[in-house]
Amino acid sequence: MKDFAITSTRDLDRAAQRLHSLERYADRRVELIEALDLDSLGPSQVAQIFADDEQIDEDLAFGHLYIEHLAGMQELGFALGVGSCQAA
Repeated sequence: MKDFAITSTRDLDRAAQRLHSLERYADRRVELIEALDLDSLGPSQVAQIFADDEQIDEDLAFGHLYIEHLAGMQELGFALGVGSCQAA
């Protein structure tokens, strides 16, 4: 599975773009998996699909929290008058 590295940046716009890319990837992946005949795959392949699904769901959930965190840090920076601040 591709690593979208949402948390590797402290830039709100870049992180949001990466999250959006992950959301698009997840949507396309669901369509692909729905088209597959899972019964024709081996047990390890099916297990890997489900493990990747769990990782994607976790990354999406954490990605949304991270975006909220970055937005909050940016708002705090503006409120303190320091302009665009970098999140800690």
